[in-house]
Amino acid sequence: MSGICAVWGRATQAPVAPPLGSMLSGLTLHPDEVTGQAIAEQAGVGVCTRFHTQQLFSNSKLLLACDAELYNEKELRDFIKAGADPSATGTAVLLAGLYEQLGSAFVEKLRGIFSFVLWDRAGRRLVAAVDGFGIKRLTYYQNPQILLIATRIDALTRTGQTQRAINPQAVATYVNFGVNLAPETTLAGVLRIEPGTMLLADARGTRVEKYWDMRYGQGNESRRKLSDQLQQVMTESVAAHCNGDSFRNLGASLSGGVDSSTVVGLMSRMGQGPVNAFSIGFEDEHFNELEYARIAARGFKANHQTYLVSAADCVEALPRMIRAFDEPFGNSSAIPTYFCARLAAQSNIHTLMAGDGGDELFGGNERYRTDKIFELYQQVPRILRNGLIEPSLALLPFQNGVAGLARKYVRRSNIPNPQRFYSYDFLSSHAVGDIFEPDFIGSLQGHSFLERPCRHYQTASATTHLDRLLYLDVKMTLGDSDLPKVTCMSELAGVKTRFPYLDRSVAEFSGRVPASLKLRGLKGRYLFKQTFSGLLPAEIIKKKKHGFGIPVSRWLRTYAPLREQAHDVLLSNRAFERGYFRRSFIENLFHMFEKDESTYYGDTLWSFLVLELWHREFVDQPVRAAA
Repeated sequence: MSGICAVWGRATQAPVAPPLGSMLSGLTLHPDEVTGQAIAEQAGVGVCTRFHTQQLFSNSKLLLACDAELYNEKELRDFIKAGADPSATGTAVLLAGLYEQLGSAFVEKLRGIFSFVLWDRAGRRLVAAVDGFGIKRLTYYQNPQILLIATRIDALTRTGQTQRAINPQAVATYVNFGVNLAPETTLAGVLRIEPGTMLLADARGTRVEKYWDMRYGQGNESRRKLSDQLQQVMTESVAAHCNGDSFRNLGASLSGGVDSSTVVGLMSRMGQGPVNAFSIGFEDEHFNELEYARIAARGFKANHQTYLVSAADCVEALPRMIRAFDEPFGNSSAIPTYFCARLAAQSNIHTLMAGDGGDELFGGNERYRTDKIFELYQQVPRILRNGLIEPSLALLPFQNGVAGLARKYVRRSNIPNPQRFYSYDFLSSHAVGDIFEPDFIGSLQGHSFLERPCRHYQTASATTHLDRLLYLDVKMTLGDSDLPKVTCMSELAGVKTRFPYLDRSVAEFSGRVPASLKLRGLKGRYLFKQTFSGLLPAEIIKKKKHGFGIPVSRWLRTYAPLREQAHDVLLSNRAFERGYFRRSFIENLFHMFEKDESTYYGDTLWSFLVLELWHREFVDQPVRAAA
């Protein structure tokens, strides 16, 4: 899937060229990709190029590989032009010049999407970093002899330095969240560089430093002034992310929600011609937002193309998706994401603008409203809650109806956050002893799947409960799930994706917006919707929040090839020999799936199916290059 890599042989005799070549072969999953490398002393960097953003640079001072698309290149070139070669071009050259002038602190000046790794030849120091939201990703492995860095985990395993040994805690994390959480990865000993951090390695050791993060509660401007500023930063960000590209080869994903509709609307105001917009729908109306996408497209006079994803599409794309992700990825909305990007690629679109991030920055996710409803009970004086309400509910003889609902409400309201925020998650609803084999439980060594969310919640630079929840979603919903989903599936289709909401100027502005203007009463995205009410069609502003989901549960029930695949894979001896899950638990999942008409058990089976298919592709055999 292309990307970058690097190796530093710490030991004097540690070879560099063989592991570097092996990592490059692990990055090459498409026949159009071209590799390059540069080696000096005991270090080397490499690049597997599919897009122009992936570049290599070397001179007498530095080796550098990057995958970067910067939106302030002119400003950065003006900064270094006094000492730069005027004939030198390219982002890699620019990054090298910035490092020579500023050292590793140059990363704080970058605005855009990036990952890079460089070797300082004189200082014998390796530096690697990813952008503030982790849109571009890097993983690494080290032992006393060698340090390896690569875009993809499976590139590291090609070297033979790290084995395909599974990290049991990551499996448990995946079962709960459907993805793994940085910095841990599914392979033991392999770590991921977290968003907004850089890795520095030299003779003194390896350390990870944070260079940027979200901060909240910094402003006290009036609502009108904040609205004007929001209009300005969003307009400027969309223009910057269009990056002067022709609208003939530039498009936008359009789901029909507030986020993507705002991006398309702001693009339409640029006067560059009609916007190319692409939308995905399903025959099942519960998962279909095409009507809202059509409303937005008509309102902005966009060139609108749509595609209905079928169960057959799902089965056909699944092997390529498994191969494209370097870790188990259970978020089934990756399927429509891929087909949206493929639809764009078939129309000769090179880059898609995406709306991801708006909900997590401006308070639009439905569960913020849900959590606030539970918070309301905590505002009742404690003496009334503990002395009257809860004892009275306990005495009521009725188990169901209003009394039962009231008990459940009080019980969940009394769960402290962030535990309450995740109290509907899989491992909160099922006993670990029912799911996992005893030996596997022992290998978890007391691991709590809430350890990482609790750490994010506690360390957030925020004073309000809502902003802490937003920070959680920036790190996990975006960083660990939605961004790798969109980026990976777009690249699989041969398309790059840009995220205007995740421009640093927009993100830092959102941190200054008071929590009361993000969620006002029970109205989510209050300031944002007020600001863009003149741009967006009224139907888009008023529509109920609808996730970009997929009817995978229905397909598992009605489409024989997918249903049979799930049975054959999940109930196979091969799957149970891994020692993770109790056979009785998986069999009961199928049993409950047949009885229960909701989507819960079908979505759960999908997540388990993806996990086992990933093991077969990445653990049981080496990753194959694409045909």
